[in-house]
Amino acid sequence: MRFLFLLLFFSFSINQANALNFKNFYELSECVDYYNTFNQYKQNLTNCLKNQNIILEEENLKLLNNKSGIIENIIELDLPKEEIAKIKKSKKKFSDIIKEIFSEENIEKIAEEENIFNKPSALSENYNKQFSLNETNFKELNNYIKKNPQDIYSITEDINILTYKNQYLSEFKRNEILLNVYNSFNPKLLIPKPNIVSAKSKITNVSKAGASPGLGAIGGLVGLAIAGGGGGGSGGGSSSPATISFSVSSTTVGECDSNITITGNLTKAHSSNVTISYSASGTATINTDYTLSSTSSTIVAGATSGSITLDPTNDTTNETSETVIISASVSGVSTTGNTSTTITIYDYVLKCNTTAFTEGSTSDQNTIKNRSTWTAIEAGGAVHPYEQMNVHKVQSFSSSGVSLTGVGETIHVADFNCDDNHDIYNNKTITNLDDGGVGESTFGAATSTDNHCQGVAMFAAGDVGARTGVAPDADLILSSIPNTNTHSTSAQAHAADLDTVRGLGAIVSNHSWGMNDVYTGGDVDNATEFDTYMNNQGYSIGETFGKLRHNDTSSSSVTAWETWITALENYQNTGVIVFASGNDTNESDAGIMAAVPYWYDGTKHSTDLTKAWINAIVVQYTGDSNLTDAVSSEFTLRGNPCGVTKEYCLSVDGWDTYQATYVNSGVSQYSTGRISFGSSWSAPMISGGIALMAQAFPNHTPEQLVDRVLASANNKWFTPDGNTTFTTHGASIKHGYDNTFGHGLPDFYAAMSPITSDSNPFSFGGGGGGSGGGGGSGGGSVPFSKLKKHAVSLTSFSTSSSLGDALYKGLENKTVYAYDALHGGFKLNISDYIKYKNLEEQKIEISLEKELSYLRNFEDKKNADIGKIDLKSFDGEFINFRDKYNQGLSVTLDQPNIALQNFNYNNNSFYKNPFISENKGVGFNNKFNFLGNDILIGYNNSKVNPLTNINKDLVVPLETLAMSINLNHNNFDSLSFTTGLMKEKDTFLLSKPEGAFKMNDDGNTSNFYGFNLSKKINNSGKLSFNTMIGNSKTNPNADSMVVDTSNIISSSFEINYNLNNIFKKDQLNISFSQPNRVESGNMTFRLMGLADKNGILPYKDHKIDLTPSGRQKDLAISYYRNHSNIFKSGFKTIITDDVGHAKDSNLKSNFMLTTSLTF
Repeated sequence: MRFLFLLLFFSFSINQANALNFKNFYELSECVDYYNTFNQYKQNLTNCLKNQNIILEEENLKLLNNKSGIIENIIELDLPKEEIAKIKKSKKKFSDIIKEIFSEENIEKIAEEENIFNKPSALSENYNKQFSLNETNFKELNNYIKKNPQDIYSITEDINILTYKNQYLSEFKRNEILLNVYNSFNPKLLIPKPNIVSAKSKITNVSKAGASPGLGAIGGLVGLAIAGGGGGGSGGGSSSPATISFSVSSTTVGECDSNITITGNLTKAHSSNVTISYSASGTATINTDYTLSSTSSTIVAGATSGSITLDPTNDTTNETSETVIISASVSGVSTTGNTSTTITIYDYVLKCNTTAFTEGSTSDQNTIKNRSTWTAIEAGGAVHPYEQMNVHKVQSFSSSGVSLTGVGETIHVADFNCDDNHDIYNNKTITNLDDGGVGESTFGAATSTDNHCQGVAMFAAGDVGARTGVAPDADLILSSIPNTNTHSTSAQAHAADLDTVRGLGAIVSNHSWGMNDVYTGGDVDNATEFDTYMNNQGYSIGETFGKLRHNDTSSSSVTAWETWITALENYQNTGVIVFASGNDTNESDAGIMAAVPYWYDGTKHSTDLTKAWINAIVVQYTGDSNLTDAVSSEFTLRGNPCGVTKEYCLSVDGWDTYQATYVNSGVSQYSTGRISFGSSWSAPMISGGIALMAQAFPNHTPEQLVDRVLASANNKWFTPDGNTTFTTHGASIKHGYDNTFGHGLPDFYAAMSPITSDSNPFSFGGGGGGSGGGGGSGGGSVPFSKLKKHAVSLTSFSTSSSLGDALYKGLENKTVYAYDALHGGFKLNISDYIKYKNLEEQKIEISLEKELSYLRNFEDKKNADIGKIDLKSFDGEFINFRDKYNQGLSVTLDQPNIALQNFNYNNNSFYKNPFISENKGVGFNNKFNFLGNDILIGYNNSKVNPLTNINKDLVVPLETLAMSINLNHNNFDSLSFTTGLMKEKDTFLLSKPEGAFKMNDDGNTSNFYGFNLSKKINNSGKLSFNTMIGNSKTNPNADSMVVDTSNIISSSFEINYNLNNIFKKDQLNISFSQPNRVESGNMTFRLMGLADKNGILPYKDHKIDLTPSGRQKDLAISYYRNHSNIFKSGFKTIITDDVGHAKDSNLKSNFMLTTSLTF
């Protein structure tokens, strides 16, 4: 019988009862490696702890301290000379750092410093002997993190600085320390004070026994109760059965919100396990709109609670609300009460995608809505009208230090009794078109009873220091409605004013006024009555308006009216019209002036005013601050309904508010009683919102601004009567409307999000404008119509190790605009779509299985000729037609062709190499002799492989044609040259570009050239060397973001030395190698900018160097000895520099010792 004893050196871990339990550093590395920012660390920690069955929520992560430099306060650091770094981020610009690194004078110095033979290693005499941590330090760190879990990030940063920056700790010691610290870290203590685990605790243990792939948390079991029976309770002395009730963190959730937690709570501990089973139904689709952590939860005997979670899935499709109905059943106890509940998932994609503006913090938003100049507006004690529309959230946005508050935008107010001396007009440019100048009329004085304009101007753009408006930093243009100055009719006067306003660049024109019926007997007050009167009288549209406005149906009256209609049409080319509908709840339809586009729609009349027009109606909202679950009964109509204007109508709570009034003896006054001017206040709130949107989306036309506001309105509180399809530049989106309330309540926060549909996804633009000019940088512009759209969700560039970090570094801090269905531009970091994660893909790992196998079969005589080439057979050669001279045809399966295998004979096969290792499709081969030299030719296609395991990943499409020549040479044991052609489809040097990065389907081609030799040294040693050089050329797609590449040169090499019988019956192997790495080449990306109002997108071609920042080098040393017939031993160590070809000042190493004893 044979027994094998294995001795391995691993880091040890401490198992805490309530802490984590990482068995080795490999399990922990996901937590503490591969992050560049605090946010990335938190995300890594969340993912890592899921593997420990611990779920962290945002409220827990907020408790983590984002600081460093605390370790010296925990343990005494005896550092050599230098103080520990209290981590301060470098203030150098990235461009300066790059310039400094690659300056000519530093090249030699850097090369010398980065030479692997000049670096300290595990074998160096003074390697990391200057500083270390002792057992006492370990205990101090462990005790500290037990009491202060919020400092886990801080300690991690300090250990990393001691290791990587100051180089006081070895990689092995770092791993040992972190493993100890994290196994003392109890994440369950990361709960907001008071530190009591309640039903709403967001840290949840997930039972593996009940977990199902793809199933996540269940939310919303409010009021569900289950009575305990069966095994009965324990403790407390009561004989009554235990009952179970459920609490839920929320019954509503947004797509980007934190998970919902459902906790089952027993009234007392049960003597046996209580298992709760859950099922889900509703309009939301599991694993598409949400996931559940488990379909069951077990409260173990003696415990009193168990939890599961519901995780909403974010997408960029603007959907209506969807519901999840959760039903529960239980075994082991009886049930009472409700056993199901409904959770509503709302679609808010802003949290994952933004415009060029960045959202402020919750604290910023609270500061805005808690200002006295904000709170002083709401008089009814209900939810502030601005907050109903999420104005406080939008005003928290900023870009390059500029707040999203209407900066640079101008609002026109056509009204009565304007006095621009009031405080609400401070800190902005006021243009008064009726202040008594030449050719102008003069506003009537603003008094305590006549001050309508002051309220309108305040709600639109009141100064934040007085009474804040929706767009407090917007400028204002004022014009009078009742005063006609030199014009014969009011229509002509209004037309002249509007033409002036258009010339001054106002983005929106607000009209909080209507038309009284004083000429027809008072029977024509809404759109329906207008139609009836017009039809009964036999008037045209123009004649009817002439009668109502001027009591005149003559051609001159109609012409005067049409003058204003023309002015409105012209204005819509540059601005939006907002009209107040009216305040009469007895009316059955919209006010006549607000409904003008109903008749001037391009069909009833050749003029079309429907494109950039909004009708504002007034409602009163009586619900709570969470409008995501509002219902129609909480909205009361306080004026005219939308009626015929339903498709361009919005509902705003302009009821019961305080507004600016007049100036009394130099002091600005405000109303002190509840004023119910209704839609007159609703309209300017919308106008202010239009100004905010215009600032956020400067590329939008007035029509697009209106479409965006209507299509993002909150219509969740009613069942739509129909849908409006908004179209612009060929894109489209649908949104439901109600006959009374139109498209609902404006939600300007939602309007800041990408608005998309399945057929019009959130997209990058690719191509357009020709090639990249031979790889050079440049720019240009292209219309939307010439672009190919690529869904953002399907866009990525998964880089292979050949490129290292070149793509990510080259595109770091570069931005590009993506567009939604309404062509709203959203700025994104293009490097976020470079999948640069598996840095250690080419790191050589020591395989326990291989080491044991090698040791068990190690015989010194057999290994004396290790590496000797045998060309009689090849791996996977299932069909062989060769003759007795070993020449002829053959077929290989699931292996590279024989020409590539010939090159690999002296290789250790450490790495993936795109040219020689990855194509394992069916191969057709020929081997023959020419002038005494063996010639091997092979072709294989990875797409054809009858042995492919369907359970493995799909094979990369490759075609390879290769030829290898073995030359007879007296000075070498083997000498061969290999060359070939490789064609890739969908990949480039095994990197996979998709979506907007996708290359031409014709494929990318590479020529490769290899050289391989080996030579015996005496009778005991053997030296071998091989190298492979590739010359690749991509084939960019005309519709891609990648517009040009140069020829790309890559290389790999390996040097091996084998020495036998040093001390008799032993063997030493030394290998020095480098995986394939790009040595030269560049790639040009076309980065699209923000489109203008005509749908023309500027672009800039950005050329990047494809050479990685580092060069991976691996030194492998192994030694094996046959001590006796029954005892063998061996060790192997691998030292790696710049793993993944990413510049790194630290060496990575691993070591394994094996022994074999046979009985």
